[in-house]
Amino acid sequence: MSKKPDSPQLARAGQGEKLAELVAIISSAAPWLGGPIAEIVGGIATDLKIKRVTQFVQSVIGYADRLQSEAAEKFVKTEDFIDIFEKTAQAVANERDEAKRKLFSNYILFNISQPEIVYDQRLKILRLLEQIDTGHIDLLSALLQQPTEQENRMSMGAPSTTIQRRAPQLRGDLSEVTHETNTLGLTKLEPQYLNLNMTGSGAANLAGSVTPTGNALMAFITAPK
Repeated sequence: MSKKPDSPQLARAGQGEKLAELVAIISSAAPWLGGPIAEIVGGIATDLKIKRVTQFVQSVIGYADRLQSEAAEKFVKTEDFIDIFEKTAQAVANERDEAKRKLFSNYILFNISQPEIVYDQRLKILRLLEQIDTGHIDLLSALLQQPTEQENRMSMGAPSTTIQRRAPQLRGDLSEVTHETNTLGLTKLEPQYLNLNMTGSGAANLAGSVTPTGNALMAFITAPK
């Protein structure tokens, strides 16, 4: 019996026209970063995934000049960066959600901007990023949002009401999404807490419900300014 093929992987590609163009764009746009990236992409891109990888790389290159520093230049030549970039490019190539692919770009940019972060932390966040979806990000963003003056003036409220006001797209899915983020170690939100009536200020200040891992994830994937 023939063995079933594994899930699509980035295979070695020939020097096709699209790939050659991508490598040329990378190498010329930001030489200090383009060199290391071009070597990785030149070896892993395939015709089926080339568009996704191209958009990802162009997004990274677009911010390269803002991140350039002596420390960053040294970091992008290290084994840690090459390994992280290759794993991220693999994830991008297999990711069908465009919004999710943009988060991978932000992730790489944060890696470049923070050369001092240890490899294990970088990999941990990448693995989390591969598991989450935009609903989880919507929840974390809502929890971390600074309370408005109006929210603080409210006499009573509940965390679930605050979350759904800040992220109305979570209505109907809030219980499931919070269970998933709790399981992933991103939040600590007990079901009874979500619907607990409390002061308006208490219901609006929800940042404490995000774990250190959740805060680290959001730092990695927040778009650079």
